[in-house]
Amino acid sequence: KLAEEARIAEEERKEEEARLAEEKRKEEEAKQAEEARIAEEKRKEEEARLEEEAKKAEEARLSEEARIAEEKRQKEEAQLEEEARVAEEKREEEEARLAEEERVAEEARLAEEARIAEEKRKQEEEEARLAEEKRLEEEAQLAEEKRLAEEAKLAEEARIAEEERKEEEARLAEEKRKEEEAKQAEEA
Repeated sequence: KLAEEARIAEEERKEEEARLAEEKRKEEEAKQAEEARIAEEKRKEEEARLEEEAKKAEEARLSEEARIAEEKRQKEEAQLEEEARVAEEKREEEEARLAEEERVAEEARLAEEARIAEEKRKQEEEEARLAEEKRLEEEAQLAEEKRLAEEAKLAEEARIAEEERKEEEARLAEEKRKEEEAKQAEEA
């Protein structure tokens, strides 16, 4: 009887041990399952966090790229504006240079025309002066010729008058002589 009771007690102890071991195993399994669930949740959370970080990093990268692209665009725009401004300045300078050259050329042309006109005027003045001199010389020459002709005429007239006077004197002297001779003859 004691042996039977001891066997039964042993069986009950073993059953209890087996039950406790089963409970412990189930608890361990439940604990492991819970740990696995928590670990999975943590993994998913970590994955979600990493995805969010990756998304934010991508957004930041894209934003930075967009900022850099915008800066580049603005720089290029500013560069193009500067190039356009410089080109416009050069064009204006070139226009001003050409206008100045044209003005200088026009001034030179007008000055040359004025010089030629002045030379022509001086030449015409000189020609007029020479023509006037020639006219005066011709007038003087004609006047001199007229004076000489007049002098010659007067000299000729004086010569003729002198001859006539001498002839008259000779005639009167001859008459006086004849009268004297006649008087002397009468007296004689």
